[in-house]
Amino acid sequence: MNKKSIVLLGSALALSVSPFTASAYTSEHALNACAAALTAEMSGGELAYKLDESGQSTARLNGVEMYHLDARDPKSDEVVARADCVVDARARVKRLKTLPLDAKDASERALTAY
Repeated sequence: MNKKSIVLLGSALALSVSPFTASAYTSEHALNACAAALTAEMSGGELAYKLDESGQSTARLNGVEMYHLDARDPKSDEVVARADCVVDARARVKRLKTLPLDAKDASERALTAY
């Protein structure tokens, strides 16, 4: 293989991989999927939800990840549901485990090893 062939092969490989990286799923996609799954389970249908911006990130998903959710009433700020959500690299919910209301806050659960 000569140098020109290697450069063309490298360019073709870079162009063929770019569509996959351009549509990569982020933790924002995962959080939205988990929030939608939790609201659907809570009500049997769809409820409006808003994610806390302080917990959002645009980091790409790498394999299976877990998110700890605390759902709060928008008026009283009282916790109305708690859940742990496992998503895959395509932001698909693989497991949603609802927890009792007296479970630890999401920030504490995130620091606790299972």
